[in-house]
Amino acid sequence: METLSIDPQTADLREMIERGTHLHGHLGPFLVAGIRMGLLALSLLESPGYFGLRARSEAGRQTPLSCLNDGVQIGSGCTTGKGNLEIVEGSSPRVRFETESRGFVIELRDEIVDSFRDVDPIVRAHEIESLSVEDLFTWTNSPSR
Repeated sequence: METLSIDPQTADLREMIERGTHLHGHLGPFLVAGIRMGLLALSLLESPGYFGLRARSEAGRQTPLSCLNDGVQIGSGCTTGKGNLEIVEGSSPRVRFETESRGFVIELRDEIVDSFRDVDPIVRAHEIESLSVEDLFTWTNSPSR
């Protein structure tokens, strides 16, 4: 069986956002942030995604924050169906990504989350595409469990 891979250095972000929008049902800033978060995790962990990688999201199941989870699936290849994406109840835009040997916790910056309020979500989603990862996220090394 051939498996897919994602190269975060050459991935077409716009195509991934389009694919994510089709999966999710609409475009929004948490979806785009989740895609970017997944790509950052692959880069930090030097992972091809999909397999050999686990993610534990604290975004919970309450919209709009939970929309981050669908983006993480597109950006990292971790899915609830394969069991390598765990969604825990919470209200934090934070995801722990790990391989067998390394791990990182990536969190959407508070000021970015605050900027999603009282603006057109589609406009903000497009703005999230172009911000640097440093402007969007904080991340810390977290040893694998």
